[in-house]
Amino acid sequence: MMEREEEHIVGGGKIRSAILGLNDGLISTFTLLVGIAAASFAGGGGTNIIILTGIAAMVSGAISMGLGEYVSSKSEYNYIKNEIRKEKAEIELFPDEEKQEVKNYFEKMGLKGNTLDSCVDSITGNKETWLNFLLKSELGLEEPESPILGALLTFISFILGSLIPQIPYFLNLGFISLILSMIISFGSLFLVGALKTKITGEKKIKGASEMLIIGIIAFSISYLIGLGLEQLII
Repeated sequence: MMEREEEHIVGGGKIRSAILGLNDGLISTFTLLVGIAAASFAGGGGTNIIILTGIAAMVSGAISMGLGEYVSSKSEYNYIKNEIRKEKAEIELFPDEEKQEVKNYFEKMGLKGNTLDSCVDSITGNKETWLNFLLKSELGLEEPESPILGALLTFISFILGSLIPQIPYFLNLGFISLILSMIISFGSLFLVGALKTKITGEKKIKGASEMLIIGIIAFSISYLIGLGLEQLII
């Protein structure tokens, strides 16, 4: 008899932070550099301004994203910790009421008699188990992940994502650098879209295609804006 394997994501918050940073770093830097490159190459310029712009966008964006993730995660972290403290106090001060909450939960599941009493006694026999049960069943909460770790993951992944579209410009190949950046970025967006389905549960081809389409639209708009600005400035 074959055993059924269940696929669940462990550490989903960390994966979310990494994908968020990578995705934002890639798209924001790629679209920004497309516009700058279009204007620069159309005016006969080189890649120096593109590289400087890319580095500035990478650093400022990584700091902004990292701090934003920290503030958001910290607020959630404090909220969950506060709820844990409340639930601990309620178990100590009102054990009968909290035990009844466990019993009510199992009664709703259809348990009765000795089976019900056995389940309730098993859960409430250990305060840590009791607390975790109430947090999940009553509040839908789990022990929070470190906000610092989430911020670092977002910061680092944003930098990695930002570097992808910048690399070809360091080769100083003129318009070819733009083409290479486009190819590399589109390929990376496709992979990030496929990776994101690990969390969303979508089909890989759908998630990857959506990211690729977003990249193409962003590229087209940014390129046209860059050309338009070059004409206006000149």
